[in-house]
Amino acid sequence: MLKFACKDVGVECDFVATGATAEEVKEKAFAHAGVVHADMLKAMNKDELAQMTKAVEANIKPE
Repeated sequence: MLKFACKDVGVECDFVATGATAEEVKEKAFAHAGVVHADMLKAMNKDELAQMTKAVEANIKPE
């Protein structure tokens, strides 16, 4: 099992996404972010979103 927490990228939030694959964890993380952190995502430009995506991918770790 793999996991990612919002706190892993410096976001003050207790959400943790888990899944069998990195893609599954990333999908859950961005689905959560799209609802709970929508304002933050909307404020980001294309480059910032790309950096955030890379940061999420880099912080998906074994549980």
